[in-house]
Amino acid sequence: MYHIVASDMDETFLGHNKRPTQSNLDAVAAMGKLGVRFVVATGRPYFSVQGILEEVGTKGDPDSYTITLNGGYVCANDGTVVAAHPLDAAVTERLRAFGEERGLCGHMYLEGRTLAMSLNNGEREFLRGRMEVVPSTWEEAASLDEPVYKILFENTDLDALHVLRDEAQDALGDLVDAVEPVFSSDRYVEFNPAGVGKGSGLAEIAATLGVPMDETVAVGDSVNDLSMLEVAGLPLMVSNVSELARPLLPKGCRILRSSCDDGCMPEVLDDYLKPSMDQ
Repeated sequence: MYHIVASDMDETFLGHNKRPTQSNLDAVAAMGKLGVRFVVATGRPYFSVQGILEEVGTKGDPDSYTITLNGGYVCANDGTVVAAHPLDAAVTERLRAFGEERGLCGHMYLEGRTLAMSLNNGEREFLRGRMEVVPSTWEEAASLDEPVYKILFENTDLDALHVLRDEAQDALGDLVDAVEPVFSSDRYVEFNPAGVGKGSGLAEIAATLGVPMDETVAVGDSVNDLSMLEVAGLPLMVSNVSELARPLLPKGCRILRSSCDDGCMPEVLDDYLKPSMDQ
């Protein structure tokens, strides 16, 4: 029997309209009645997912958990921190300086706010209704004196995004092994500390609850979801799986019939969770 379902938010639990389907909300409620815990696993910061947690009925619940910042910040839904993994200060500075030198559109994720640098019109539109950011500059960020959990750069040209990753890694020099670069939403390359991802976050929550990893389910759509698919007992991808992620899917990963716009949780509930209860 499965006891945890961890789901990515954007383009997985949420549709392209940035909203969950009612069928998803109903399925999550039904999971709760079966004793299955629903875990939001997102690259977004904790403060920005409170509306979704309220909709799924777990906001403020000390017995429910959320993976944020790609595993960089894991907490119970009453705000109790399970694990926090900020970037090394030297890594932060080299990535910040790289963003400044190139004049890149990007974000820096702090515990209580997200700084957005050199926003272009396409990025402003993408973020609208999805996440609040504080406009800033890479130069201003040089004076930050607080932990940074994630830095990302934006480019909707996927070939250019791969080049950007490689160049950022070159800029890190001897610190390159201290980061874990991943792609998301077919527009971002994100940098978290090495070894930190949604998979490590899922493992930390499972350990907290005493749930074996083979009793966990992970659902995603993108490259930054792969780490939790690799560790989950049942890895699933929505039918709108990113083309960047498709060739990298772990062994045993199944692609659902439903897309993020259809609402994928009823399929997870009916085809996988309920049958597992008879085993």
